[in-house]
Amino acid sequence: MRTDKNTLAGFTLIELMLSMVFGLIVLSGLTSIYLAVVTSSSDTLKNTKLNSQLMTIMGIMADDIRRAGYWSNSNLLAPTDNPFNQVDDSRLVIVKSVTDKTKIVEDSNIDGSCILYSYDRDEDGLVDNSSSRYEYYGFRLNGGTVQVRSSGSVTQGDSCTNGNWYDLSDDDLYQIDTLTFNPRNSSCANSSEPDGSDSDNDTNNDVDDESEKDCYRVAAAAGHVTVETREILITLGGSLKNDANVKAQYSQSIRVRNDLVRVR
Repeated sequence: MRTDKNTLAGFTLIELMLSMVFGLIVLSGLTSIYLAVVTSSSDTLKNTKLNSQLMTIMGIMADDIRRAGYWSNSNLLAPTDNPFNQVDDSRLVIVKSVTDKTKIVEDSNIDGSCILYSYDRDEDGLVDNSSSRYEYYGFRLNGGTVQVRSSGSVTQGDSCTNGNWYDLSDDDLYQIDTLTFNPRNSSCANSSEPDGSDSDNDTNNDVDDESEKDCYRVAAAAGHVTVETREILITLGGSLKNDANVKAQYSQSIRVRNDLVRVR
């Protein structure tokens, strides 16, 4: 009598080992992709946090500086009487730094890290400087932090250390590497020129020409009325405290809405 034996089929040891190797290769590839995605997501999050901080600070500064010189009585009295645009008192001024009190000349291409100004926040027509109401404002770079002035007196060079300042940027998370204000695009028009006679302050002798209207190029004579349009280039840059390789920088040019009108 003949008996059939059942044949058992399966993987050999070599086949099992090859399968494990291929599986490890696939798993390794998936792990690498996962780590790359996690790293990319982390970098994106870091950049987003820094960009958000810098853009918020830039927006606050730009919006507030544009208000410099605002006066609620401007439609009632002469612009030269504006108490928020008085030289060596309340007008906008850029200062070199907290430690260097040099005032930046309006028509220069020089950066300063402190800006001071005032405006009529409560619209009472007066420059308030009391404990309950301050209308002298400013921004400065101090020790890697952007600070805003909450109180103070006149906008002279020493006012970058005058009054009370508080942090605008988060000192625990962000290092502000750059904060500059540059007035290079500002302009000045002498409304009294040409006046029919040559200015003694220009180099084109005996000629009363259009160039005398530019009171940054040709100094205005005593009694002349000038109008200065202030345009400020703000540059703000920073990095993360826990990862200095994550950096960002922004620049924005703003025009101060209220021109400086004065009698020389």
